[in-house]
Amino acid sequence: MAGMGYVILALVALLAAAAVALLALTQAPPRTDGERPLRAFRSGLRARRNPGPDLRAATVEPVDVTLAEMFRANVEDGGGYLRPEEIVETWQAAAARVLPGHHGDATG
Repeated sequence: MAGMGYVILALVALLAAAAVALLALTQAPPRTDGERPLRAFRSGLRARRNPGPDLRAATVEPVDVTLAEMFRANVEDGGGYLRPEEIVETWQAAAARVLPGHHGDATG
């Protein structure tokens, strides 16, 4: 019998959440293009079901390339994101703070 109370409580909570979401969508201010969020959501669903010619033209066909070809095509010159010197300095500073008797170049 107590289990039924939990089910009813869960249903009431779901209905309350749906009501709040619906109220928030209908009362939200218009977007920068002047369209209300609920109307934009509906038009987005319609466009997904029946894409227009502009949306069909924007689709990209997949291209089969190997992983090596993709990496070669996207090589960038310049330094990497990681510099080993910075990592070593950070580890030394952490070790100097945490480990007793460890004396490194770190300050702190």
